Amino acid sequence: MPAQGKLLVGLLLVGFISWLWLQPFGNSAAVADDIEARAAEALASENVTGVDITVPRDPVRRTVNLAGELSNDDRAAAREMIASLNGVSDASWAVPDAADANPDVVDAEVESAATACRDEANAVIESHQITFRSGSPYINPASQQMLDRLAEALEGCRGIRIEISGHSNGGGRPNVNMEMSAFRATTVRDALVERGVPSEMLTTIGKGASEPLGDNPGDPTNRRVDFTVSLIGEGDS
Repeated sequence: MPAQGKLLVGLLLVGFISWLWLQPFGNSAAVADDIEARAAEALASENVTGVDITVPRDPVRRTVNLAGELSNDDRAAAREMIASLNGVSDASWAVPDAADANPDVVDAEVESAATACRDEANAVIESHQITFRSGSPYINPASQQMLDRLAEALEGCRGIRIEISGHSNGGGRPNVNMEMSAFRATTVRDALVERGVPSEMLTTIGKGASEPLGDNPGDPTNRRVDFTVSLIGEGDS
């Protein structure tokens, strides 16, 4: 097949995948309700009880938050089951902050290591801005390389959390912009998890077009993700 033909097929495939994903957009509450119901049914089918299941709605996320008292093996099995459901990008168990376990004890060595991890991660993040094509969560090769370096910087790190916020440029329907921005954030999160970064370290949020980089909300550079790296317990009251 000629190179131009291959390119056309690739573009059509990307467009088709985007269309499939965008079909439920604009009805995020109903989608969240459906995911919660199917997750509960899946756990019930395995006689797993006592688990709280929530899917964030505002802003929309396609992650399932789980909470409850189960053994480590049961937690892992439940998480894998929920994460495999159609329309779910990931599932994670609520993990208490390390500082909450013993707030009167500060391990200076652990805190110092976490600070070093945070600073190294920020240095990688500042080296490259991840941006996207219109209506797409596709991560380009340069951004994939940046995620490789970020995963290496985070290897063995403890005591930090990273919020991945997705953004869109202005124009179009606000609810679609919001959900596409959330999709971009979860796509980047999934790419980091594939590289070995613990899912518990990462959270995602979609912000739509609410935080443009400059005075022009329509600027394509606003189709991006931002990272906020912080120490666990940092800023908590």
